[in-house]
Amino acid sequence: MQALQTENKNDNETCSAGCKIQGKNAGGLLYNDDDVDIRSFNIPANFDLGNVVDAITTGDGWFLLRNMYTERDITMAREKVYHHNKADKMIKHKKHTTTDDAHNNYSGMVWALFNKGKIFEKMAQHPVILNISNVVLGERSTISSYAANTVLPGQGGQLPHLDYPYYRTFYPANNQNIMDNAPPLSVQFITLLTDFSVENGATAVRPNSHKLPRYPDDKDDFYKHAIQMEGKAGDVVVIAGALQHCAMANKGNGLRSGMLQHMAPVYVKPFEAMGDYVREDIKEHATVEMRRLLAIDHPYPVFKQ
Repeated sequence: MQALQTENKNDNETCSAGCKIQGKNAGGLLYNDDDVDIRSFNIPANFDLGNVVDAITTGDGWFLLRNMYTERDITMAREKVYHHNKADKMIKHKKHTTTDDAHNNYSGMVWALFNKGKIFEKMAQHPVILNISNVVLGERSTISSYAANTVLPGQGGQLPHLDYPYYRTFYPANNQNIMDNAPPLSVQFITLLTDFSVENGATAVRPNSHKLPRYPDDKDDFYKHAIQMEGKAGDVVVIAGALQHCAMANKGNGLRSGMLQHMAPVYVKPFEAMGDYVREDIKEHATVEMRRLLAIDHPYPVFKQ
């Protein structure tokens, strides 16, 4: 992969694309919801739907899409995330060594992104994300979880894991093979809000591990076969939900931050209660794509008497 720049650009107040940045508003942010162009999207030059689908199903289990978001959009999202997780002020690092769900309580996590700013509505509806989800998970696939994770300099990594719903207890205890040929049950889209490098803790994946989904209890074996996914801010990494992966330790000098958009078929119960926590005003002005993501028009479960 292309070598990464180590310079941290989190504090830039200009865009190389020529966009005009407002002065800091009352909340201390450079942008507000009025600055979001909800219908303007980058289509990555290396995007070929068939290639991506093959990669995350019958291929290695992951694919890097380059320059999927503009510097302006990334700046808007990143400053919102840092505003909520106080990334520059976090000093306590949680160590994850025991429970399977420890990665969901990682220091620096920001949940309920839809309620944090219009930029997250836009990014969730990127046509590339919807197209991939349509083919792999079904045309009524929904957003199961939407969060951001920031890893501080000196912070340790996560335990290797699989994404929801592929937790250890997902498989029948007496017949794990029954699910080996099941259709994909989730796809994760990781939007890079900063550059990802080996030094700053880029996500590690074990290629091909999604083909026979098993929880990575043997950490040493995982690390022996894992590689780290490097990329630049604005890139998106697509991974199969059943692919073994984890955030690695940040040994660099800057923050490493990414957004996590977890997609699932409409028949899989979402990880987050999207329909409950998303604000009513957001639902009221939701686009067709947004209504699909939130399963607003999905009729089930129904109430019968």
